[in-house]
Amino acid sequence: MRPEFMKVLSERDISLVHESSVRILVETGVMIQLPELLAKLGNAGAVIDKNSGIAKFPEKVLERFLGKAPERMFLFSRKDRKPIEIGNGITRSISGFDATFSLDYSTGKKHPITKEEVGNYAWIADRLENIDMVGNQGIPQDVPQEKAGAHSVEALLQNTAKHLIIAPDTGSAANTIYGMIGIATGKDDIGQEPVVSCHISPSAPLRWTPNACDIILETVKNGIPFLILPSPMAGITSPVTIAGHLVEHNTEILSGYIISQVLREGHPVVYCNAPTLFNMREGNPIIATPETMLLRIAGAQMARFYDIPCHSIGFDTDAHKTDQQCSWEKALTAMACVCAGIDFIVNLGMFSTGMTVSYEQLVLDDEVFGFLRRFQNGIEVSEDHLAVDVIQKIGSWGAYLEEDHTLKHFKKENWFPDVSCRKLFEPWENEGSPDAEATANKKALAILKRERRGYLDRKTKKEIERLIAAI
Repeated sequence: MRPEFMKVLSERDISLVHESSVRILVETGVMIQLPELLAKLGNAGAVIDKNSGIAKFPEKVLERFLGKAPERMFLFSRKDRKPIEIGNGITRSISGFDATFSLDYSTGKKHPITKEEVGNYAWIADRLENIDMVGNQGIPQDVPQEKAGAHSVEALLQNTAKHLIIAPDTGSAANTIYGMIGIATGKDDIGQEPVVSCHISPSAPLRWTPNACDIILETVKNGIPFLILPSPMAGITSPVTIAGHLVEHNTEILSGYIISQVLREGHPVVYCNAPTLFNMREGNPIIATPETMLLRIAGAQMARFYDIPCHSIGFDTDAHKTDQQCSWEKALTAMACVCAGIDFIVNLGMFSTGMTVSYEQLVLDDEVFGFLRRFQNGIEVSEDHLAVDVIQKIGSWGAYLEEDHTLKHFKKENWFPDVSCRKLFEPWENEGSPDAEATANKKALAILKRERRGYLDRKTKKEIERLIAAI
């Protein structure tokens, strides 16, 4: 049996959050800063104020479209891997996302991340068994910034065949990236078996910018899963109370849900969480707090209420180096996601409130997720696993080490780490007393030194390069 999902909201609480969001959508509405999309919503029954760009959603509109998005979806890769089912309560992991700096282990200094490093991170993620999907680890700073998103995706396509998670900043960037995906897969219909999903964020409070609207149009048109990712900051762009923050976040989720179904009924959407607080002491955003852990769990409950998959930032820390604070914040925020039954967690490899990444941190987070994945698998209770016959055979005097039952089960029953130390003191000391970060560095460098087969052939790569050049 798997562990039961953790809850922080009662059934009454969930109803109150939903009813509060409905009230806001009906009475206050959401700003849609693109006339084309505003008109489509009006045609579907929304009440439109053209002067302000506000769309209000009568309850009959909400009743018509809520419940239309699929409860589950399948995400594909570009190779013969089994598609990943999302929405079944099994937590998956995503590397990334969109950092500005990379930390050099040898110097201890951070520097602006490069396109080559984005490719390196993707290659490491491709090789790590506990990373299921690959996000853009950083925005390369050594390319023209108006083309940075496309350059990032090129680096990802070259270095991994796993499912990609992207977050373009404009509709034209999304169009270019989806064109690149078409070239890489050789498919005109890239939404039939999507190898990419897209984060799209409203701007808090309650506003979809022109760029966000354009990205939605491109994403839904291409049949790409829409990961609705509000990021209100409690105390600044949302109420400071946890419940108030949740209501605003939930309202923005529902607005994205309705927009997607108006454009294409049955389009896959994901309820995403990026809980952020404003640090009242220092005046900066923070993401690794007990309050944000509660919001992750609450978000999972709301997603199940709407019968759609859920996602969260997870391996989060506000620490600026790989230290004890980094370790406990990452482990606790990830544990909250797994215990809540969140379908996929993003931000493996990141620290410093998402601004910085390192090869070592990516390897360490992969290790932690392996730990959590084993925990989520729970305890199998079957006649064979209860082992009554073996216990009776051994009786009061004997050992289990050489029993067939032990040989049959120990590899699947137990989790074996690559980085964590499980040796006695003297063998560990004889190996130079390495800490976890040093061991992770060794593993990352070993992956980078392997012969790297590119996932794009020369012809495909040239086509993609021409597409980027035309931006």
